[in-house]
Parts: sequence; structure tokens; C-alpha cells
Amino acid sequence: MAKISFGVALYGTEEAMRGVELAKLADALGYQSFWVGDSHMIWRELYVLLGAAGLATKRLRLGPGVTHPGVRHLTVTASAMVTLNEVTNGRALLGFGVGATGPENIGIKPVTVGQLEEAVRLLRKLTAGEEIRISDKSMRCVFASRPRIPIYIGTRSSKAMQMAARLADGIIYTGEEASVQPIVDAMRTFSAQAGRGGGEVKVVYRIPCSVADDPYEARYAVRGKIARTAMTHLGRLHKMGKLEDEEDRRAVERLWDFYDTYHHMGPEHSHLVREEWVDRFAVAGTPEQVQERIRNVIKLGVDEITIIPFGDSKEFVIKTFAKEVMEKL
Repeated sequence: MAKISFGVALYGTEEAMRGVELAKLADALGYQSFWVGDSHMIWRELYVLLGAAGLATKRLRLGPGVTHPGVRHLTVTASAMVTLNEVTNGRALLGFGVGATGPENIGIKPVTVGQLEEAVRLLRKLTAGEEIRISDKSMRCVFASRPRIPIYIGTRSSKAMQMAARLADGIIYTGEEASVQPIVDAMRTFSAQAGRGGGEVKVVYRIPCSVADDPYEARYAVRGKIARTAMTHLGRLHKMGKLEDEEDRRAVERLWDFYDTYHHMGPEHSHLVREEWVDRFAVAGTPEQVQERIRNVIKLGVDEITIIPFGDSKEFVIKTFAKEVMEKL
């Protein structure tokens, strides 16, 4: 079986110190990465959480998963990431994307892929201590001296994937399992076209996960996250006229009508999720069922599987996944 890394992603819905404790747990159990989402009106502030988690852990790589240029000025992101890299002795990761509820909840539009590309180019320079110009003003992060910070692009867009293949260290992808293999193949092709091979550009597959002795309980727990993923993933196909299943179309349209970004990925949307979407967009069930699903995902060629723990106890999910999946696979 191919060598693979495992990570944990959180969205700051729990009290801040609870998130730090979950990072400590992930570190102790052998996870390689820990990502914190950025939607500052509904989730705890990611850089405060990441700094605290960085001090509380020893090996775990940590970073935004993902932040965006629309809300935070590039110089703020650069300063925060260089500081995080310093606090963690070079363990910082930067997940970066066009933005979703972060800008949406304060009335700002997501940036375009072209704007995202320019932001990545500038961040590369800023975090390396190089001088840049924005609006005819020269600027430089004077204390940027630590190791290079890897950048991962959160995307489903082919155009953004091509940009990532040229400029980034990898992508973070969230979507239905059936789409993962084409994404992996596309990234390998784009990377080769950019003169980068040998797994230089990584694919991180992020997937909601719930583990319980009662499979129904586990499956219901992930529905809130699936609501957003399905609305984004299938909604994109629907807008392009490529969503063939009529039930999927109707369900996506209901999500468009009723999804509340101030309850982003929350249980308020669970009743809008089709039961069959659970198998397409999440890993949920008994420990044995989850292990088998992850075994299949590994075969798709991704470099990292990042779980988003859901259920009554995120600690239980993180522990059980480590024991029943990571150790046994």
C-alpha cells in the first residue's frame, strides 16, 4: 500500500482551548498535519488557535485550512505565517483559497483565480523576506528568515489546479470520492507540464469523518458538512448543466434556497442532505466500515487524507481513527 500521511482539520466551533487539546491529541497519536479553517465571524480566530496549538505540540505541522486574500491583507497573512513558522520551529503550512463564508459573511466577494495567483506569488516573496510592491508602495517582512513555508491551494477548479501545479506545494481537495481519482490524475498531468514531477505537488483529500458503534449515528453526524460540500461540488455541475440526476438537482436547489452561512456546515442543514450523499462525500460508520473506506481512498493515489471529525466527541473520532485505521493500514 502506498505511503500516505494523515491530518486533522478543525473549524473553530468549539471553545478555543478545546481546539488546542485536540491538536495535542493529534500530535500524540501520530497525525502529520493540523488545519484550522478561517471564517472569522463564526469560528474562533485561526492564528490565535494555531499559535497556541503550535506551542502545545512537538511534531505536528499546522496551518490555515484555508485562509484567503479577500479578508486579510497579504501583509497580515505573511506576518502571521512567518510568526507561526517561528513559534513552531518551521512546522507552519499555509492553506490558501479564493474564500467562501469568510468574505461572504461580511459582504465581500471571493477573489478570482487570477487574483489568487498574484496573491500566491506575492506571499512567496513576503514570507521569504523579499521586497514587493503593492499600489506603488514597497514593503517587506523584515523578520522573515525561517524555512520556506509550503503553500497548498484549496480548490476544485481546473484553472486553480494548474496554477497550483506551477506555484504551490499541493492542493487541498474536498469532494465526492468518485471525483478523487480524476483530480489526482489531473494534478499529476499539470505538474508534469509545469516541469514538476515525482510527487513534488501533493494532493490532500479532506473528508468529514465520524466513527460510532451505531452506523446511523455516525452517518447523521456528518450531514451538516456534506450540505456545504454537496452544494459547492454538485452546485458547480448544476450551473454548468452537467448534473444529470434529477434528485441531485432538486436537492442542490433546496440547499441554495435555505443554506445559512452563519450556520456554516452546521446540523441545521442536515435535513437537506440526501442519504446517498453520505457515502459519496464522507467516511462514516463503524470502525471496520471506516477502515475499509479509507483503504479504498488510499488506492486513489492521494498523498494525505485529512479527516474532519464529527459527532458527539471529536476526541473519540480522532483516537479511534488513529487506532483502527492509521495503525492497521
